[in-house]
Amino acid sequence: MLSLCNHYRELRVHIYDHSGSAVSPPFHISQQKKKFLQILSAIVFGNGECIGFDTTMNIRQLKLPVLSRLNDNWYDILEVLFSSHGLVGRGTVCYLARKDDEEYIIKDHWVLGNADDEDILNEVAMLKKMQGVRGVPELVEFSKVKLLTGEVDNTKIYRYQELPSLVGTWRTHFRLIMKPRG
Repeated sequence: MLSLCNHYRELRVHIYDHSGSAVSPPFHISQQKKKFLQILSAIVFGNGECIGFDTTMNIRQLKLPVLSRLNDNWYDILEVLFSSHGLVGRGTVCYLARKDDEEYIIKDHWVLGNADDEDILNEVAMLKKMQGVRGVPELVEFSKVKLLTGEVDNTKIYRYQELPSLVGTWRTHFRLIMKPRG
């Protein structure tokens, strides 16, 4: 997000992700024209990943996206069942999906912890231990979401530097595939 201040002479860049927010110091638009053009160019001409889109989701003809790259399986998204409404937090979205004429639930969310921390697998471990309990969905597969570069999607990679106030707040993008529909 961009904000104009000081009678529209200065610009600040605001970044919000699942770990919190960061705001740039203000800079004078007419005195730092090159920086202003670089920011606008990134927003206008930047690829989807550059401006914050989830590149693991493909949009086809303005219909619901197709989930790709989850352990080499493709799921057709039929419906959005739930979507959280906050700038900071888990960013949970639950989809009804289909693969090979069978329906699944996809839980797309951000888990507190770095990509290599074992703690981010707590929900997976819990679902595995509760397998067969009535009312608890069966875990079919799970995955840390990977970017086009092959790197695991984590809020830490989007930050220029590690600020003391954000230590321990990094979140890792994660997906669970479950059935039956709950």
